[in-house]
Amino acid sequence: MTEADLMALLKSRGLVISDEAKAVRYLESIGYYRLSAYMYPFLKVPKDTHQYKDGTTFQQVLNLYRFDKKLRMLLLNEIEKVEIAIRRAIMNIPVQMAGDTYWLTNSVHFANQRTFIETKNTIDREYAKSTEEFIKHFKNSYCDPYPPSWILGELLTMGNVNMIYRNLKADKIRKRISHYFGLQPIVLESWITSLTLLRNACCHHSRVWNKVSSIMPVTPKRIAHSWITLPTRIHTVTFLPFRAYKIDNQLIIDTMIVAHSPASIFLIV
Repeated sequence: MTEADLMALLKSRGLVISDEAKAVRYLESIGYYRLSAYMYPFLKVPKDTHQYKDGTTFQQVLNLYRFDKKLRMLLLNEIEKVEIAIRRAIMNIPVQMAGDTYWLTNSVHFANQRTFIETKNTIDREYAKSTEEFIKHFKNSYCDPYPPSWILGELLTMGNVNMIYRNLKADKIRKRISHYFGLQPIVLESWITSLTLLRNACCHHSRVWNKVSSIMPVTPKRIAHSWITLPTRIHTVTFLPFRAYKIDNQLIIDTMIVAHSPASIFLIV
């Protein structure tokens, strides 16, 4: 079906299109399938009739699409702060507690040896193929088989980092890391997973607005900091750990940012 045919179909379903030539160009550049996710909320109930609510315009659909794009950019900016803090904590705290600069490649620090081997294979691949200047400098300047853990950690994905954290043998180290963010270990593991999924969605330009993750984050039994509140003209709105039945990604980001940077806050109202 051509874009012109899709335009005729959308109009027959009640979508108001003021500039058809412009709408066709958007369909050509964005694609009907991607835009259809932003059309769905405007359908009448029952939605399987594919009829749009009275007065729904193509411009409204575009506005939602553009909002989602801006939301992804905002989220990425804040997720970056949290990921950097998580990576630093997981790479550095074991060095301080175990006294082993090279703990990341030392099997003695890990509970599951099969998982450790898989992780070390990943480290070996990334280290061998890395063209980062700091890796080139280390290889040219030192004879050690690996650089310190805080350097190696920069080559790993957050999925790798989370797996390393989960596999740490010493509970006291895992607890020290999670307590840095005011959380319990199982909650930190869950939240890292949720943030990684959200970050990947943002990086791949997937829809994040009006989307429920298939993996629900664990709700902490307690936190070291109060839940975020926002004063309004009428009352104070408290961002509770639940929105409907799930913990909110914005709440995860805010809680972890406040834990390591109390002056920062990220709110979308």
